[in-house]
Amino acid sequence: MTHTEILTQALTRYHDGFDATLIELSELVVFPYLIPAQPATARKSRVTGTLLGRPAPRYVKRGRSVRYRLKDVLDWLADGDTYGNTAEAATQ
Repeated sequence: MTHTEILTQALTRYHDGFDATLIELSELVVFPYLIPAQPATARKSRVTGTLLGRPAPRYVKRGRSVRYRLKDVLDWLADGDTYGNTAEAATQ
C-alpha cells in the first residue's frame, strides 16, 4: 500500500467517525503529504522542538518507530497562523 493510500484510508476512517487520537501515521505518511516538510526536517524538529518556526507536533515512539497521531497533526495544522496577503504576513 502506498503512502497516499494509507493517508486516504486514515482520513476516510476519521470522516466516518473513528477517533483521531487512535489513528497513528508513520513519519513518511505525515511528511510531506500532510505537513509540507521533508522527513529529514521532521527528524530535526524532534530534536529542536520546532518545525517551520513553530512548536513541532507531538509524536509517539513505538519501539524504534516514530508515529504521529492524526489528531496531533490536525491540531498542529489548525493552530497555524493565517494571513490575507503577503504584506500582512510580513508584519508578523
